[in-house]
Amino acid sequence: MNIVINLLLFLLPILSSFWISQTFNPLSSYQPLQAIDGAALYKKELTNGNEAYLQVINLRKMHIDQIIGEVDSMGINEGKYYQGESKYYSPFFNRKLFSEVAEEYKKFYSNNVFSIINCSFFEQYESSTQLSFPIKLNGVVISGGNSPYGPIKQPKDKYYSNIRLKALVWDNKQAYITDYNQVSGAPLNQKAVKNAIVTYRYSDHPAKVLAQNQANKYQVIGTLNKDSVKGDELLLIMTVNKATLDEAADLLRKLGVKGDIITVDGGRSTYLFNSQNGNIIVPQLSNPQENPAFRNLPHYLGFRKTTKNQVVPKISIGQLIPKVLPKKDQPYLILWQDNFDSDVSIKLYDGDKLIQNISSRTASDGVYEWIPRISVKEGYFIRISSWKDRNIFGDLQLY
Repeated sequence: MNIVINLLLFLLPILSSFWISQTFNPLSSYQPLQAIDGAALYKKELTNGNEAYLQVINLRKMHIDQIIGEVDSMGINEGKYYQGESKYYSPFFNRKLFSEVAEEYKKFYSNNVFSIINCSFFEQYESSTQLSFPIKLNGVVISGGNSPYGPIKQPKDKYYSNIRLKALVWDNKQAYITDYNQVSGAPLNQKAVKNAIVTYRYSDHPAKVLAQNQANKYQVIGTLNKDSVKGDELLLIMTVNKATLDEAADLLRKLGVKGDIITVDGGRSTYLFNSQNGNIIVPQLSNPQENPAFRNLPHYLGFRKTTKNQVVPKISIGQLIPKVLPKKDQPYLILWQDNFDSDVSIKLYDGDKLIQNISSRTASDGVYEWIPRISVKEGYFIRISSWKDRNIFGDLQLY
């Protein structure tokens, strides 16, 4: 009981600053589960025993990490939604088990971790998959998307011929949702935009359009401005256990969201992890005989405090499946995770022999687009090292 009282006392000034202009507290029907400086998680009981979970993320105090599997194949000229159809790459990304993603994320950031959710849509259920729509990761557009359920020349359903996809853009000050232009790539083509995902407006999700708005697990996202500074600093994420998309979006509307509401991958892929409450919703199998690989997902969002505890600096590059060799004069994405701010170097080796200095110094932001100007041979490996301490490194073996 004392824990609950202390949590409510802690939340009171936060809630009053979020909704000070409201004549009532829209969170009065929500149970607080965890609150830190910059983020809070709530639970709401819906009808028929269903549940909804609300995350309120203050981007001026929290950081969003895009966690994505390593590249299996680049999918050159297979992108359908960035700067024109079939004019960009759409890589196959390795699908990573949700529990392993959570465990690794906690090892990287320790007590700074707040939560993790699944994110991008995907439609290929093999060990690796293309993403449905474009993604921008720390300044690099890493996928042009590949979904047949979108505004392409020959969509699988005519409804999708003329819809407008939406882009969620964020930085360390604000987030906003805007129309996405697949011909120009705007806003992803803008240098100032560092991180963004392209997805559906919730009302254009195939589950609503083609499956009669069935009740299911969904994630819907909106933004809010609740301080005196221009820009929507709050990201609101609603995860429902069994509701329609309309019902999920209406929950955000009642919390004050007036702009666009988007949806990310849901259904059996829905995942919600919280550092205090553990795995709240996990990806489910459709039946006991189904391949458990369905629980492996290609793209997650991790939320953590921007302040750093003392953690052991490390670099990680996945090695779960054989890689396709990077090809001469074609782009290749080098992806990694690290937990420090200093720069890194990226080098190509054959055993102990240095073959190429890919980048002597680049930001430790987890992504580097490399266009090899030499033929890369089987057995070479890429080493990413801390620029300050060469003993901190990770290797990517090329098969």
